[in-house]
Amino acid sequence: MDGVLKRYLPVLAWLPGYDRRWLRADALAGLSVWALLVPQSLGYARLAGVPVQFGLYTAFAALVAYPLFGSSRHVVVGPSGAVCAVVAAVITPLVGAAALDTTAAAPYAAALALATALVYIALGVLRMGWISTFLSRAVMAGFVLGFSIGIIIDQLSTLLGVPAVDGSYIQQLWRTVDAIPDTSGITLLVGAGSLGFLLLLRYTRPGVPRALIAIVLTIAAVKLFDLDAHGLAVTGHVPTGGLGLGFPDIGWGDADALFLGALSVVFVGYSESLAAARAMASKHRYEIDTNQELIAQGVSCGAAGLVGGFPVDGSLSKTSVADAAGQRSQMASLINAVFVLLTIVFIAGVFTDLPSATLGAIVIDAMVGLVTFAPLRRYYAVDRWDCLFFLGAMAGILCVGIMAGILIGVVLSLLLLIARSSQTSVPRLGRDPRSGVYHKVEGRDDLELPPGIVIARVDGPLFFADADRFRTHVHELVRRDGRPRAVIVDVGSVHLSDTDGADTLIQVAGELRAEGIALVLAHPHPKVLALWRRAGVVDAIGADAIFESLPEAVESFTAGGDGPGSPGADDAVSADLRRSSRASRLREEPHA
Repeated sequence: MDGVLKRYLPVLAWLPGYDRRWLRADALAGLSVWALLVPQSLGYARLAGVPVQFGLYTAFAALVAYPLFGSSRHVVVGPSGAVCAVVAAVITPLVGAAALDTTAAAPYAAALALATALVYIALGVLRMGWISTFLSRAVMAGFVLGFSIGIIIDQLSTLLGVPAVDGSYIQQLWRTVDAIPDTSGITLLVGAGSLGFLLLLRYTRPGVPRALIAIVLTIAAVKLFDLDAHGLAVTGHVPTGGLGLGFPDIGWGDADALFLGALSVVFVGYSESLAAARAMASKHRYEIDTNQELIAQGVSCGAAGLVGGFPVDGSLSKTSVADAAGQRSQMASLINAVFVLLTIVFIAGVFTDLPSATLGAIVIDAMVGLVTFAPLRRYYAVDRWDCLFFLGAMAGILCVGIMAGILIGVVLSLLLLIARSSQTSVPRLGRDPRSGVYHKVEGRDDLELPPGIVIARVDGPLFFADADRFRTHVHELVRRDGRPRAVIVDVGSVHLSDTDGADTLIQVAGELRAEGIALVLAHPHPKVLALWRRAGVVDAIGADAIFESLPEAVESFTAGGDGPGSPGADDAVSADLRRSSRASRLREEPHA
């Protein structure tokens, strides 16, 4: 029981053994991340379409929840740009674009966080952490670049002081350019000044908490020069305290849209979270549990939803800051949570005079760090298909909208998986007379080719995407050889098959039999053989034509006789071979 609790509540394992000598480093890391997290939380809340204080509520809840359930010692969970962009895309149709950035949107964002929590936890309980391996890195890199550029475009209207526009990111860019004549001079001055200041410190003093400094300076400028009276948009009333628990008050009629949106959040958020966790685990040489990470992210989103916040994920940027500051354990996140709670209780009201343009500049500065075309150059140099999928994912986000872009990315990942998995080759094999090992004939002229026998190997799965390719290859090998007595196929590399693959084997066996040619299988994987047996492959080919090894299968034809399963084979000879060969045991094995 104790082991089960520690598995699902890792805090029970690391907290009792916490080394107090780490406390100073963890406290410094917590403070360093706080200086980045507070301004980003305010900016990302605005991006998600809810009042800024909900960004602080979200950060606090996530910082408390993840250390209890997470398997990573270094990941920092909180609001992120990409997830908040998805949140805005999901809740805008539910509340209307005009209601965004008001308290009317907050319950929908909180409900989305709770729906996301349920999806995450369900995946974790079902041990589906393996789904991360099906997300193409090329597609995810395209997503990151598309989101980063798109969020920068989305914030341009805030810097210019023109009304926000909807539509895809490309449409937003076009409409924002059209609105340039209506630019507010004071807003542009503050916004451009804030962005310039942030970018200057990014490249000259990267370790300085530039976002926090920008907030302090611009709030001071607003108070000193009364800038809000001259048309500068500010955050407005930010309540001190106000943190509480509860379920959002919305109807069940929006549940379908929220759960569909939750899948999009998981698709985007889990990828970044797992990337951060794996990077830290590799650097510091420990293991993470991908299934537990699903549960931890779910609990973090659920905690955020219960305090009125929005979905979160593991942040690469904040995790990197924590690691650079010397974080040793998740105690740093708990300390950070205390700092955020003090901010909510005592100083949240200070942000009342924070310029909206400065928030936009902070979001843009965060996205600038993610805008890099290095992956595109690498994919172009290494694999043009990866390059194409990278560009497709990026274009989908920028040109057709976030939700449709995510769907395009999912489809691209699946197409890439199927395309890569369906390139199985079926080379002909020959025997090396010195070692007795079978090798591909192509490029070799020193291999023995038994007369009247075609020996081949399936180098990969045999399933719906590859079945016709296998059949075509077998018939090509038969045509090249003339009229062999048998085709012996080494299927030892086939660890994945399905009904389509089994049906194709049955079809090929029948077609070869009609030409007087036997189909023989060698070295089948037990689980695959069990599937083929249930599908009727063993009955169609004959249990005596299935061998545990390739040499055994070849020997059955070269030692004398026509070989098992061949048309016209002498019944006595076949019976002797069945008794003498270990292959006969395959026929007697119980179904798996």
